[in-house]
Amino acid sequence: MYAMALALTATTTASTTGMPFFHLGSLDLGIPIQSFGVIVAAGVLIGAWLLRRYAEWHGVEDDHIRGLLGWVTVCGFLGAHEFDMIFYNWAKIGDATVVPPAAWWPLGEALYPSNWPLPLKIWEGISSYGGFIGGAIGFAIYVWWKRLPVRLFADITIVGLLPAFSIGRIGCTVVSDHIGAAVDSGKWYAFLAMDYPRSMNLSGLSERYPDIKTEYIRAWNLGLVEFLYLIPVNAVILYLAFRTKKRPNAGFLTALTGLLYAPIRFFLDFLRPEDSDPRHLGLTFAQWASLLALGTAAYVIMRIMQSGEVAEVVAPTAGEAQRRLKLILKEELDAEREKEEVEEKKELPKAKAKVKAKDDDDKEDEELAKEAEAAAAEEEDEEDEEEEKPAKPAAATSKPAVKKPGGSSAQRKKKKKRRR
Repeated sequence: MYAMALALTATTTASTTGMPFFHLGSLDLGIPIQSFGVIVAAGVLIGAWLLRRYAEWHGVEDDHIRGLLGWVTVCGFLGAHEFDMIFYNWAKIGDATVVPPAAWWPLGEALYPSNWPLPLKIWEGISSYGGFIGGAIGFAIYVWWKRLPVRLFADITIVGLLPAFSIGRIGCTVVSDHIGAAVDSGKWYAFLAMDYPRSMNLSGLSERYPDIKTEYIRAWNLGLVEFLYLIPVNAVILYLAFRTKKRPNAGFLTALTGLLYAPIRFFLDFLRPEDSDPRHLGLTFAQWASLLALGTAAYVIMRIMQSGEVAEVVAPTAGEAQRRLKLILKEELDAEREKEEVEEKKELPKAKAKVKAKDDDDKEDEELAKEAEAAAAEEEDEEDEEEEKPAKPAAATSKPAVKKPGGSSAQRKKKKKRRR
């Protein structure tokens, strides 16, 4: 009885208090560096690691892993911003507001990042479905270009994309990026909502709900709700991806992810304030995209179950594939080192011969220098002897000068060089 009473008390307390508010800000250096961006970057790194592990298990070359990561990531970020601009912020495209540059900015005012046109400000506003569409376009271009198996590479992509996106929802949670409608504190599900300070007026809550006079306004943190839903989805997809028995057919993981994600994304947009997102025939862009994703995923799963095949792997488990790959890389590195050592041994005699030839040249130069010095000293001695002899009449004593064979010492040196 005591335990039951305690549980009821805890449930009642949770439903009347809601989640405490927490918020992480940003650092403005011309281009705002937000905590959201840091968390997203961490998600991308973790997702890339999982993607690489799954791809290497299936024997995919490293060049294709890097190429796929690059195309999907870049096109995903571009698509996230551009689709957000088109479907959510079309009215801001012609915004002419000018922000004074920071003191350290060396260029003109128009080139300051905060004054760029909205299509170029990829850090200002993103859409999740826009990122999916952009990433899908990048994926399609790369797979078509390289003539790769579509189903296998779709699963490789989703194994990295799903965890990265889910971690990104943590970023949405801590920066209060997706605040929904106000929640009645008396409802049983109110404990999932967050108490936002009225004074901060985040997402215009104070203006939307002027009748709520309390210090805090309890509203949905849609990023948190989606993240909590994605935890079991990640568990299911990653379990199916890396299990060794009864492995799913290629492409099944991607279709199942779409089938599981589309309903929650469609439902969450009903928890937004009516005036927060533009409506197109009564539904938001994300809701229309969710309906399309749900129908496409159901059709693809049906086709895969009828005609799909399990993708081949290079080892019984992903861990074994990693060990084999490391062994192969080690063997290649050892072979490269042996090749370098053989080439060094081949080049060693040539190097020694060059050194010996240089030493011989140096010795010969030293000998020639010594001979030149000796010849110069001999000439000086002869000149001194001539000066010491008594002078004779020029007519009687003059004789033609006799040259030594071989000429002077300098001439002899030149001849020796020519003979060499």
